[in-house]
Amino acid sequence: MKGECAGIQQVPIASLVVADSPRLGGTSPEHVEVLAQGDIEPILVHRETRRVVDGMHRLQAARLRGEEMIPVRYLDGPVSEVFIHSVAANVTHGLPLTLEDRKAAARRILATHPDLSDRAVARITRLSPKTVSAVRRASSEEVPQSKVRVGADGRSRPLDAARRREAARAFLAEHPGATLHETAVSAGVSISTACEIRQRMRRGRQDPPPPRLRAAREVRDQDLAESTGKPVSDREAERGRAQRIETLAKDPSLRFTESGRALLRWLHERAPDLEAGRQLMVAVPPHCAVAVADLANSYAREWQRFASALDQAVGEAVEQ
Repeated sequence: MKGECAGIQQVPIASLVVADSPRLGGTSPEHVEVLAQGDIEPILVHRETRRVVDGMHRLQAARLRGEEMIPVRYLDGPVSEVFIHSVAANVTHGLPLTLEDRKAAARRILATHPDLSDRAVARITRLSPKTVSAVRRASSEEVPQSKVRVGADGRSRPLDAARRREAARAFLAEHPGATLHETAVSAGVSISTACEIRQRMRRGRQDPPPPRLRAAREVRDQDLAESTGKPVSDREAERGRAQRIETLAKDPSLRFTESGRALLRWLHERAPDLEAGRQLMVAVPPHCAVAVADLANSYAREWQRFASALDQAVGEAVEQ
């Protein structure tokens, strides 16, 4: 198709549907006139509904110039997430959303996705988690109250998971012959959780520590392995990388932004295949080994600088 380049297509303006914008005041005529003076950057459109997700000002600027076509990048995904994508895109570039725009957006997201945690909504709207929590409390009559929360890492967690697990343990202690289904219904847990708790009770084991504590222990174990010089197996390292990328892929602040999705694609493309590397080592002639090793070390140093920059950014954020 003419005009198609790197995922960008020229699309008739008349075929597009006006967005349900997160801007309470609508488009700014002054900003539209400014954009009309330069090149029109591609807008983001939901493929299924043809709704403009991001770029209403650019669309109006193209109309002002009398254009019939406009460059478009398509977004695929469920209709229920279109507004979330629109908010996430508008808070990261272009004319900034006002505080009231972002609060209204948070209120609407909580109404359609009550299972999202305050932190997850905060990352989407660029509000603080405390502000989102206040919006949730103020909208308690309008916002459905979910018994689970989907965190910033994309994982679902019951609000009272610990209490439910304890209830399951108490029920099994009083009714040792109960079925897994009876236990699950009584305590409000899944059958798989009821099975896990019963097995742990039979073995005389306590419940596992919370996720944050487990993560801290994993970091401690990794640091211990590095300090003692004991190498972590390649298989464990590969599994750890895959798990980290999977966790990142569920993070709303990455999944709902173009830059975040680009980062995920970049990480996937550069995930090292150690097994392939070991096979290729056989093909390296001895006289080329030094040059290949130098290249590998150079790439490793670049990754180390990248990691150090991220560590520094995290430290600065914590200090603030």
